[in-house]
Amino acid sequence: MSFLGVDIGSSRVKAVAFSEEGRELGSASRGYPVSSPAPGFAELDGEEVMRAAFDVIGAAASAARSGGDPVRALAISSQGEAFLPVDGSGTILAPAMISSDTRATGLMAEFAAGFGAGRLYRITGHTPSGMFTLAKLLWLAKFRPEIRRRAKRFLCFEDLLVSRLGAEPAMGWPLAGRTMLFDVETHRWSEELCDAAGFSPAEFARVLPSGTAAGTVSPRVAAALGLEPGTLIVSGGHDQALAALGCGACSPGCAMYAAGSVECIAPVHSRLIRSDELFRGNLCCYDFALPGRYLSVAYSLTGSNFMQYFLEEFCRDLGGDYAALAGSMPPEPSTLNVLPYFTASGTPYFDTRTPGTVYGWRLTTTRGELFKAVQEGIAMEMRRNLELLTASGFQVEVLVASGGGCRLPALVQLRADVLNLPFRVIASGEAGCRGAALLARSAHCGVPVEKLPGFLPAVTAELHPEPGRAARYQEKFEQWKTFTDTVRREL
Repeated sequence: MSFLGVDIGSSRVKAVAFSEEGRELGSASRGYPVSSPAPGFAELDGEEVMRAAFDVIGAAASAARSGGDPVRALAISSQGEAFLPVDGSGTILAPAMISSDTRATGLMAEFAAGFGAGRLYRITGHTPSGMFTLAKLLWLAKFRPEIRRRAKRFLCFEDLLVSRLGAEPAMGWPLAGRTMLFDVETHRWSEELCDAAGFSPAEFARVLPSGTAAGTVSPRVAAALGLEPGTLIVSGGHDQALAALGCGACSPGCAMYAAGSVECIAPVHSRLIRSDELFRGNLCCYDFALPGRYLSVAYSLTGSNFMQYFLEEFCRDLGGDYAALAGSMPPEPSTLNVLPYFTASGTPYFDTRTPGTVYGWRLTTTRGELFKAVQEGIAMEMRRNLELLTASGFQVEVLVASGGGCRLPALVQLRADVLNLPFRVIASGEAGCRGAALLARSAHCGVPVEKLPGFLPAVTAELHPEPGRAARYQEKFEQWKTFTDTVRREL
């Protein structure tokens, strides 16, 4: 038998079937476009995402079944914040506003001013931002009142897919935490927050600890997808939490470093931390995918999206070759300083105003050095976040590399040098799917995740900071902080 992990991201959905021993049996991936019909808008067609999800589930399940290992349980890793309004028959009424959609920023600021930012933080473990579901719901109620009236429920992508598979909508605690409507202590929808926003807890899905049986795939859907009758649906959660689980970064001292479109550090702690330092740095603390553990996420919204942009605009001769671009970087630290806000910033500032800035550009600057300087800027921003996390009690001694941006050793080594921390590189390339499949396997077998054979992925390499470069980056980090603080203050 096998277990399926589904990962619904902002640009594609992936599914991977794993054997009982953790071996990959089959995988599939389908992309979909993000539309931007107006400035600040970033939307997904929910039906298109669901069609893609069904396609990859069917393809991965078919591969597993053909090898004699039919899927017995599945779980879902989902992008956070985005939601779909649905009517009583389950019809989607509007596109999903994804994390990078900024249209609700002003409304969130107004709501937080009235409700109290500190009060919001105490309930949810998050500081207010226009990215969260709460903000987007406020926008929908104000500017699309007819959809608000017609909608019976508001579902994130995990619980929407659960319902399409034939069970009552349900989501894992880590995904509920990203809505800014979930009480991180009581593990219930906050009636206080829902009431203040003009919504009811009954309009949202069931919330379950990650790894809880949520229902079974309906016979009709199972037949259509080639799944076994009675295939178990297991609660999953937010993609960052499940990716951290999948790459084995599950205990204090070890954190996931994910390098995708969003670059993030996700450390785990054994207790819920809500400190002044985290609050000031917009650093959250919410449920992890294992019981009694909590996660924070520090991130830059400029990540591998910059690599794609740089290749398309300045390196067309490379033909989209990421390895060649990384290979063009000079071996030593660059002479430039970069504030990497080529999109809106992530933590610690949630800065939507300040643009990306390059300082020190000369006629002698090569494109390889310019590209490296941006990568240094992203890593410096992550180091600033790491300092805030460490001051609040999150211990980080080793980072586990995850995501497409960590498949290039030169970029992982650069981050090790800038952060002055060792990196582990793991064999599994789809950590989110692996984390979801581990939860599915645990629920089906009745064995805690950490006691499953093959729970930890194989480590293929360990990269350590090079002492000379790490020392130079320590000096450069102090210069970089002065530069970026000046730019943010003066612009």
